[in-house]
Amino acid sequence: MPPHPLAWRTLSSEITFQDRWLTVRSDQCLTPGGARIGPYHVIGYPNWVNVVAVRPDGKLVLALEYRHGAGEVVLGLPSGAIDAKDGADPAEAARAAAERELAEETGYGGVAFERVLGAWPNPANQSNRATTFLALGVREVGGLSPDLGEEIEVVLEDWPQVMRRLARGELTMQAMHIAGLWAAATRVLARGTGLAPKVLADLRAAVTGD
Repeated sequence: MPPHPLAWRTLSSEITFQDRWLTVRSDQCLTPGGARIGPYHVIGYPNWVNVVAVRPDGKLVLALEYRHGAGEVVLGLPSGAIDAKDGADPAEAARAAAERELAEETGYGGVAFERVLGAWPNPANQSNRATTFLALGVREVGGLSPDLGEEIEVVLEDWPQVMRRLARGELTMQAMHIAGLWAAATRVLARGTGLAPKVLADLRAAVTGD
């Protein structure tokens, strides 16, 4: 068996770019095997939240918007960055950000939010984490209030059908959104409650490939 991987040692570190959106940290590193790696750039983004929001009728509340990195209009979960105004405690700030982003981007809310996934979007060179929340039984609580540059169309989709389209490769979404959808589906199916019996049965069939 190969030895357990060990951490690199950081010989020096410098902030080479910083604005309100991100920070680039450039490190000079030494591997356990003696190799020098540098500059190794680490991108610091704010921590993110995603919301799997489900109406009482089992419809997913999704956001269709232009994503400039991909140069395409992409369907995805309501999501966004955790801001300082969301609070100091990490867990509570993530929950507050999820509630805020869902309301701002879709106008939905009004239920408890359950954490279903915490993950590194890209631990090789990004320092942030993404947390996904499940919100079952959401309802419309107000109008949209998107950020500058956001043009969002709220889309209601059948959750089992979304999972089938993802499994067949017919739907392309942001990777952390896909992971969040699968995590939320697993949580709901393990509990066996929260959705109408037919929706639960269809979701189970979609997840298992039956």
